Amino acid sequence: MTKENIVIAALRLFLTRGYKSVSLVDVANEVNITKGGIYHYFSSKDELLQVALHYLFDRLEANYSALLDNRNTLREVLQALIVEKTPEQYAKDLLGVDGQYSVDCAHFAIEILGKFPDIQQRIETGRVSACEAFARKLETAMEKGEIKSGFDSYALAANIIAMTNGQISLGSQFQSETMRQRMLDNVWMLLKV
Repeated sequence: MTKENIVIAALRLFLTRGYKSVSLVDVANEVNITKGGIYHYFSSKDELLQVALHYLFDRLEANYSALLDNRNTLREVLQALIVEKTPEQYAKDLLGVDGQYSVDCAHFAIEILGKFPDIQQRIETGRVSACEAFARKLETAMEKGEIKSGFDSYALAANIIAMTNGQISLGSQFQSETMRQRMLDNVWMLLKV
């Protein structure tokens, strides 16, 4: 059993059941070790949460950076974000979460942010970095003539990120791939030359 297996199992449990309702015994049972085996790596549940969240953020940020790689056109990036929901699928694959799990990120965030203010800072720093990287992608697309020029790339990046993050809050009727494709098509009509 590796430390990484414990971290992933803890994340999966925290995100699906809530931080408060998961014990170290639950995490130990999930990875088939004793509670003492967890204490070999972590001094407390709080430390495990901190390490697990930083692990998750590091991987999500790397995945997002790879998506914004210069080899992908802006249209391909938008397709991945809006229609294919690539970052969400990456997170599910990383955590070993499939359709049988209900992940409640909003409730989880509310539950932990008050207790761990440094996590809020990490989230905000990550969002700013993502917005800056996306703005650079938009600037490149404007320079190449892929989209109209003259946009405030940072503000546009923030709008697109907010839209992709807010999709889930619209409810299930907005989650079909057909609807997500319609959303992308309309965004693209606004952007294209």
